[in-house]
Amino acid sequence: MEIVVVGAGVFGAWTALSLAQAGHQVTLLDRRGPGNDLSSSAGESRIIRSAYGPDEVYTAMARRSLRLWTDFFRREGQLDCFRETGVLWMAPAAEPSVAQARAIFERLGLTHEWLDASALRKLYPQFEIASDTVALFEPEAGALLAERCIQAVVTAALRAGVRYEIADIEPPFLPPSRLEWVEGRSGRRFSANHFVFACGSWLPKLFPLLAGVIRPTRQDLFFFRIPDPMVEFIPAKLPIWIDQTEPKIAYGFPDLGNGLKIGFHRLGPDLDPDQPRSATTDAAVVEAADYLARHLPGSNGATLKATQVCHYENTPNGDLLIDQHPKAENVWLVGGGSGHGFKHAPAVAEYVVEALSGRDRRERRFSLAEKLSAVSGRIL
Repeated sequence: MEIVVVGAGVFGAWTALSLAQAGHQVTLLDRRGPGNDLSSSAGESRIIRSAYGPDEVYTAMARRSLRLWTDFFRREGQLDCFRETGVLWMAPAAEPSVAQARAIFERLGLTHEWLDASALRKLYPQFEIASDTVALFEPEAGALLAERCIQAVVTAALRAGVRYEIADIEPPFLPPSRLEWVEGRSGRRFSANHFVFACGSWLPKLFPLLAGVIRPTRQDLFFFRIPDPMVEFIPAKLPIWIDQTEPKIAYGFPDLGNGLKIGFHRLGPDLDPDQPRSATTDAAVVEAADYLARHLPGSNGATLKATQVCHYENTPNGDLLIDQHPKAENVWLVGGGSGHGFKHAPAVAEYVVEALSGRDRRERRFSLAEKLSAVSGRIL
């Protein structure tokens, strides 16, 4: 089959590669280039971990994706794209989700450690923690170096026969049953049997049906320079961490080369991905610096090195969107990473390949209908 994939971020790149490896003729389109600075896949790093509270479907996807990522890196000689730092999820002992994740890990036989406050202080004295803090530690988890990963996947896709072109696609006109082509703003048309739209925050601009289903939000990231010598903040000494002891849910990375990275996993203000992005506010920088000072007191003297604006493409329930368009059976909508999707890209691509080949294993949570029903009472 001939398949056009629109969007060369992590979902689109992996989908194009996987479809080509399955024997399809694939054209990959993007208007600015793979993993470009404006995409939701841009930036230094992403967390890959498997702990998802009670959501076993994502634990299974993350474990599958970790294997696919690491196998890919070995085949491609790109081992430096993944850093096995381990991931530490800290929370109050009364928080049910971390205990639910622990139960799933135990049932599935996944490698992990359960740490109380005493063990945490002994293993990671960098953190200032409350006495009721517990943690789930995944030693096999870590950091994907995002932009390097996408470039490696696209390079492999081209070698597998994918044709890549720069094209700014117009919103498609959907006929009663099937889409015949997509058209670039230059007037060029791309025909195919199937179309996969993996356009991240731009999906609602191409498909008005998705207004409210995909809500892009601005997310600020902060990189702090730690005074030398501060070996306790290098990857060998400090894991990636997720701190749920406060409602804003901070997360951070050891210094992977650009400084100590800090962010907050909460929804920021709405963002139009085509509009210029304003500078990060002083108040946001102060909040990040305050978190460091309170929770990693050894970072005293750290100075802001850089900020970065990224964006989440949120769905109403935080679930991925992987489904057909209701008006065109050969149009697939793939997105809704909601701040946690990057790691899942290889498994998402497998899901799409199986769906297109008729080996259907639909997951209800990924459906469009599930999300439309949560938006203003709309139903499909």
